[in-house]
Amino acid sequence: GGPANPTPAELALLRSVLSPQAYQANVDDTNVSGQLTFAYSFTDTINTYATYAKSYKSVGMNSAALPTDAAGNPALDAATVKPEDVNHYEVGIKTQPLPGVTANLSVFNTDIEDFQAQVQNNAVGALRGYLANAKKVRVRGVEFDSSARLGAFSLFANAAYTDGEYRSFKDAPAPLERSGGSDPLTQVVDASGTRLPGISKWAGSLGGEYVITGGLLGRAGDYYIGADASSRSDFSSAATESAYLNVGGYTLYNARAGFRANDGWEFSFWIRNLTDKDYFELLAAASGSTGLYVGQPGDPQTYGLTIRARF
Repeated sequence: GGPANPTPAELALLRSVLSPQAYQANVDDTNVSGQLTFAYSFTDTINTYATYAKSYKSVGMNSAALPTDAAGNPALDAATVKPEDVNHYEVGIKTQPLPGVTANLSVFNTDIEDFQAQVQNNAVGALRGYLANAKKVRVRGVEFDSSARLGAFSLFANAAYTDGEYRSFKDAPAPLERSGGSDPLTQVVDASGTRLPGISKWAGSLGGEYVITGGLLGRAGDYYIGADASSRSDFSSAATESAYLNVGGYTLYNARAGFRANDGWEFSFWIRNLTDKDYFELLAAASGSTGLYVGQPGDPQTYGLTIRARF
């Protein structure tokens, strides 16, 4: 709110709290997507494949908290968010080197034009984030997964290396370190070559379960006990990487024990985050360009009892 006919001084005061907002847009969005896969089996236990996929994310609209131009006016063309154009390439091999054992490996590269990045308006008084297009993004990596069943034991392990970066993002919002600047020209940086948010370069998990046949309350079935661990390296938690918004890597452990009846009943006791690890799922700059940042902590140690039935 504010006065109906503000004086220049009142208008300046109002805009120091809430930036002016206006937008206009006229969009026409069409797309053709698809996937092409070639597969070849060298033997009954060695299969290979190569995939090309083309996809997209539809056009978007910003209706609030638009970025401002050098004169402090809303950039009207920012109301329209261009659709993403995605080209994905992947090759892989799937194997069964021994009875009950699988081992799979894949290599991939994803190129994205006009990546839709969720950013925070760094103008003083802007209270919301908005979508912006990063011109070019690339994500590439290697993934490995395996499993084995050895008598009463079943095991699994997987690992991934992922490299995600802005290939071209020349008008990215400034990082948290530059919050609060009054000159709109200082609120834009070239983030080309920096890493994408939410992607850990290294990640992996492993676990296993031991099962013995038995009975409970007159029901035949299997007793089991299992554990698993998952780990990831540090990652950026902001559209433009900031030293204050990088989340450190962490490892989580889980455990479970229970009974699976052959007639569909299951009783289990489980513990998640066994060591009560303190970690953040994300960090984010608070609105208003004050320099404040906040975090969303991960779940603490949690345990419970589950009873499940299938009919």
